[in-house]
Amino acid sequence: MPAESITQGKVNLSHQVLRHISQKIKDGTLKKGDKLPTNRELVEELGVSILTVQRSMKQLEAQGVVSCRRRLGTFLENPKAMSSPKIQSGLIGLFTPEIFSDFHTDLLIELENSMMNEGKLVSINFTHSKPDRELTLLRSLARQRLESLVYFTSPLVIISESHCRKVSDWINRYIEEGTFVLFADICPPGFESRLISLDNEKATEMLTNKLIQQGHEKIAFVGATHLPTNEARYDGYKIAMEKAGLKVDHECFVDVHIIESKDWQDRVEADVRMLMKKHPEITGFVVDNGPSAVRVHKVMSEIDDLKFEVKDSIASLFEVAEPPFAASAWIQIPGKEMGQVASELLMEDHPANYEPGHIKIRPKFWAN
Repeated sequence: MPAESITQGKVNLSHQVLRHISQKIKDGTLKKGDKLPTNRELVEELGVSILTVQRSMKQLEAQGVVSCRRRLGTFLENPKAMSSPKIQSGLIGLFTPEIFSDFHTDLLIELENSMMNEGKLVSINFTHSKPDRELTLLRSLARQRLESLVYFTSPLVIISESHCRKVSDWINRYIEEGTFVLFADICPPGFESRLISLDNEKATEMLTNKLIQQGHEKIAFVGATHLPTNEARYDGYKIAMEKAGLKVDHECFVDVHIIESKDWQDRVEADVRMLMKKHPEITGFVVDNGPSAVRVHKVMSEIDDLKFEVKDSIASLFEVAEPPFAASAWIQIPGKEMGQVASELLMEDHPANYEPGHIKIRPKFWAN
């Protein structure tokens, strides 16, 4: 996987093959039904690697320009499709803050493998959760003709009204110029119809119900409700509590400052300690992320007269390969499944202005 992005050189080499075939179509050397030069002949003629030629042929075959017939060769099927901006590019831009969990790793691997199998190039661009860098990358990639853009918007952009507005302007420009844009996990306001995410509301409703079924009545919520998806998680918790006829007490809520503070995990632990001193009747916690759940587990383990065992007192989402400890219920955030959905949408070759709607992936309880 590239450390920063696929180099300009690789992109140009692939374009060199595509432009070569396009020129042969324009000057009449290649007509519909004609056999193309062999991959080896193209390697010798253009001075590129066999992998570059194979990737270009896969792209053209996926787009219906050519058909590859075993032992017979590659034939031109639809020369008109060669002029499509997507044929000229085949480049999928991917923006991500960083790879900091198995969720991101799974999603990126799934997406990259699927696209490479279709003969497309994936340019992975790390924004490092720096809004200004995000905007710089959007500007720089706009000079290339992207077929599609898959965007993990950083939370710092989402909570900044001015950055949201600037990013939105760039995204609209991309769409107008023919780039199909998808968001993963979260997105700026107004782009929910292009978002793929876990059904956050359903996830925490399921987790809360699990605690209620085990006899918990005073259940606290730990989460970062300043983020759009996490706000939905809080809603799911409230729905389950209200359906069960249990009181939703805002004092039993720990607000996780996951963005504003570098020591946010320490603050979660301190806030949970304070909450338990003030409300010792609390026996259960619904937590919207794995690191916070670890801190809640630590605090609960130190309470001698806890009414329930610690493992029966916590229900949480998590982002890594396996849950960090035994708990009442776990739901894994499914990076691989999200990557599969994104890949399917990209391979369906939708026009840039197509809006699939907010695609929610139903949460599932984790099983070893």
